[in-house]
Amino acid sequence: MELRHLRYFCAVADEMHVTRAAERLHLAQPALTQQIKALEGELQVELLRRVGRRIELTEAGIAFRREAEAILDRVRVASLIAQETARGQTGRLSIGLTESSGFVPAVTAILKQARERWPRVETSLIQARSGSLVTALIERRIDVAFVRPPAPPDAALQSWPFVSEAVVAVVPITHRLASQRSVTFSTLAREALIWPQARDGDGPLHTQIDAAFTQLGRAPRIAQETPEFVMAVNLVATGLGVSLVPQSIVGLRADAVVYLPLRSTPTFSIKIILLARTADASPTVANFLALAREYTAEHGDRPSPVSL
Repeated sequence: MELRHLRYFCAVADEMHVTRAAERLHLAQPALTQQIKALEGELQVELLRRVGRRIELTEAGIAFRREAEAILDRVRVASLIAQETARGQTGRLSIGLTESSGFVPAVTAILKQARERWPRVETSLIQARSGSLVTALIERRIDVAFVRPPAPPDAALQSWPFVSEAVVAVVPITHRLASQRSVTFSTLAREALIWPQARDGDGPLHTQIDAAFTQLGRAPRIAQETPEFVMAVNLVATGLGVSLVPQSIVGLRADAVVYLPLRSTPTFSIKIILLARTADASPTVANFLALAREYTAEHGDRPSPVSL
């Protein structure tokens, strides 16, 4: 028995007329009659009977029609799901985020766009440090990741600059600089600093700040090193020191800290990069990466002007 036999039988059951069913199926009437007879022979039951010039279903035919229609419906659904999956319109996508990248408007914007464009894709968000996300990506526990540079030197991964952010100063709300409209780095450099760790993702900003201190001919007075920008803001809120953070963090702990644009030179910026596996053939991943490239092409990855 083949699916076509089910379709032939259901067409006859719908039309209750072999000739009309044959026309609907684009078959010759004798050929359709032969196929129905062959089906009945295989089942060894009578599905249809003639009553005068009419056709009606037997009890076995009624039961068979119900199950045949259910099977054909499932086949149609399976075909649709297979086609949508091949186009990346359904399936699963696991996205890794660092704690601070979740604050970046460009990141949340593309997550929203992906949801709107592919509502049948089940998306999960995983938050972790950059190094942990890289490991999860290599081990196929996540599909893509938004991380802070540097990109890992691993041939199994590919990376793209996604967005670049301006860097702002953050000081305790009780600090003498809190009343200022902006601050220079040379002024900030005299304060105790909450310092970004160089390892696991925050290296570029660490390098920029270190170079700025070298240019000033001064060593930084480090109150505390921290692995994440959100933690840096929380430490600033305690009064432990001041820090430099991406503009997207602005607004966090507004009850206890003040954010200040940096004026004059040097200025700092920090990127968000998008990582994926080099050999990933998943259509959902391919669609998401294409969307990210579209976003970057339209908006660029340059820092937006600081407006606090």
